[in-house]
Amino acid sequence: MTPRESAPFPTDDAAPSRAAHAAPDRSTLDRGTPEDPLDLLCVGVGPFGLGLACLADPLTDVRAAFLDAADGFDWHPGLLFEDATLQVPFLADLVTMADPTSRFSFLQWLKETGQLYPFYVRESFYPLRRDYNAYCRWAAERVRGVHWGHRVVGVTRPAGEGPWCVEVDAHGERHVWWARHLVVGTGTVAQLPAQLSEVSGATVHAGEYLTRREDLVSREHVSVVGSGQSAAEVFLDLVTAPDGPAVDWITRSPRFYPMEYSKLSLELTSPDYLDHFRSLPEAERDRLNASQPQLHRGISDDTVDAIHEALYVRRGDAHAAPVRLVAATELTGAWHEAGRTVLQWRHTENHRVRETVTDAVVAATGYRPAALDWLEPVREQLTLDSAGRLSPERHHRASADGTVHVLNHGEHTHALTAPDLGMGALRNAHVLAHVTGRTPYATEAHTTFQSFGMIPQAASVPRVDPSQWHDGAVSLRAQGRSFSLRPVDVDADLPLLHAWLSAPRAHAWELVGASPEDVAREYRRMAEAPGEDAWLVSENGEPLALLETYDPARSPLAAVWPVRDGDAGLHLFVAPSTRPVPGTTRAVMAASLRFLFADPAVRRVLVEPDVRNEKIRAINRWAGFREVGECRLPGKTACVSVVDRADPAPWKDGEDDAAPERRSVPSSPGDDVRNSPAPGGPRPAAADSRERRPAPHSPGVGSHGAEDAPAPSGPRPPAATARDGSAPSPQERTAPSTATTRLAAGHGSTEVTR
Repeated sequence: MTPRESAPFPTDDAAPSRAAHAAPDRSTLDRGTPEDPLDLLCVGVGPFGLGLACLADPLTDVRAAFLDAADGFDWHPGLLFEDATLQVPFLADLVTMADPTSRFSFLQWLKETGQLYPFYVRESFYPLRRDYNAYCRWAAERVRGVHWGHRVVGVTRPAGEGPWCVEVDAHGERHVWWARHLVVGTGTVAQLPAQLSEVSGATVHAGEYLTRREDLVSREHVSVVGSGQSAAEVFLDLVTAPDGPAVDWITRSPRFYPMEYSKLSLELTSPDYLDHFRSLPEAERDRLNASQPQLHRGISDDTVDAIHEALYVRRGDAHAAPVRLVAATELTGAWHEAGRTVLQWRHTENHRVRETVTDAVVAATGYRPAALDWLEPVREQLTLDSAGRLSPERHHRASADGTVHVLNHGEHTHALTAPDLGMGALRNAHVLAHVTGRTPYATEAHTTFQSFGMIPQAASVPRVDPSQWHDGAVSLRAQGRSFSLRPVDVDADLPLLHAWLSAPRAHAWELVGASPEDVAREYRRMAEAPGEDAWLVSENGEPLALLETYDPARSPLAAVWPVRDGDAGLHLFVAPSTRPVPGTTRAVMAASLRFLFADPAVRRVLVEPDVRNEKIRAINRWAGFREVGECRLPGKTACVSVVDRADPAPWKDGEDDAAPERRSVPSSPGDDVRNSPAPGGPRPAAADSRERRPAPHSPGVGSHGAEDAPAPSGPRPPAATARDGSAPSPQERTAPSTATTRLAAGHGSTEVTR
């Protein structure tokens, strides 16, 4: 059985020669043009690329093509042992985790091939590996836009922007393809130790074992090098073969480790762990990956048991060929001698040196990412890390403009989620969301029972009782005025959000000059992020402010300030108006605090403006915030301010007749708990404190207010620039946004509490 993270792709442009099941080319040969490019071009059709094709297939607004140098799909033919199973459930097929109703699901394949009832009676979640391969070939024959025998030789972008120009060798003919989005779907290639370079003729990679099995079992002696699942399967097959060879199984690993397969360990293949992993420095991510091999490169318990049983039975056979298992021993050299192969070893603990003689070597030494030479012409347009590796961001984009997507090559940036088959459909759903500008497949952001990298709040705040909503909004009064708050609907509210946040006066939101697509992408990201929510504040039916609530325990503030249970944070943007009403900013701030404190679980509300921003600090003090200390956040020194539920404050004036009235919000397709509050309530969004200075010639706090316009406050780590216009640190620029933090105020000149 292969490791849980899935064995590497068999469809690699660098190594197309392998037995393959040829599939008909059902594409339309639509290669796009510079003026009318394809929406998506994927290079490499392994399980991840094929899954993307299957999810794109029903999307009529997506023109897509999928190219692979191989003649057809064939997944690890050299390791398709008769009884070998996947180490992920059948739900980790090409599509189910994104679209359980897809016609390309594993269950649909079982039904069409008459195997559904036998699989049901079998009562196992884990398909045979050969069945998974047959299922993928079945899907590859039916999905639109897959082109076999197409080897990508180069990519350019003639204008430095716009569509990608992809040069392809198709059965000896050169063609050019054009696409708006380029997807890197190539996988990995076999990795052989340099020490075996002198004996390559006697060496077989484990991935080709079954294609060479007949020859190997006839040898007098075979050496298996490696310690993972593939090595274990090859060793088991050799020692159980009738009249098989003598076998040495030797590994550099300190032990023959089993795979860690407990339920809590499996939660490391989750969006939750991914967010934590991405928050770490590059060096720490590399260290973590190297320190956890048993999580995805160990041996299954069933295989370990089968090996021990085979050796136990074999011990009583005096005529059986010798078998040796040795760990903590590394290969240091190899050469041919007298028609055989000599291997030299060194024990890693006692440093003793030993030589053995063998007839063949099976190298179960893993795989490495395939070379991406075809991307070299556009290297400067890609996002790379300090080691020159592709460095995709949280949602798998690896170019500044977000048009290059990576389906593999990402273990250093996405940990165990990168090669895990079960995460492939989720990743592909994100890719298609970026390509289409909508959400064709809902995605999950929080899937685990445990937390990573922080102690979470005891209860998610604020929680909204759906029975207390009316017509999709919360109605409340503050400072003698009536307001309504409803969750932001990205599609319906996009023109308004774009007009507000792309203007220079809203630079604290880091979206100045952004396209509508950029704004939509940001608020869809918030909709998926645990601990962030956006609300539109209206008065008499007129939208006048944007409120973002957040969980401080999930924000950058938690790294430098002791957040408590019951803390909630806010960002407030009061938009300009042609009919200014004095005191609007204070009234909206009071309404926002009433909204947060309506949840009994909220004990304190936090903001963190820049210490230099005296104007917003004055408004915060008016609202009852106490300045409790300073801390360093990206781009500023923040003045942490809190208001406690028990504190006397102006926002409480008229509290008895101004309690918010909350009633249920009808859910629409594609909404999640952030857009359609459900029992348990929306997650708190993030509060930031980056300073925003008033726009030139702005009339004070805004057209609605009599105060001077305060600058924004609040930290928002993933930004390209700080909210006060200063450049963020490199760490800020590359840090994942688990909870953006902002703070702004104003209405007219635009007050910002980010």
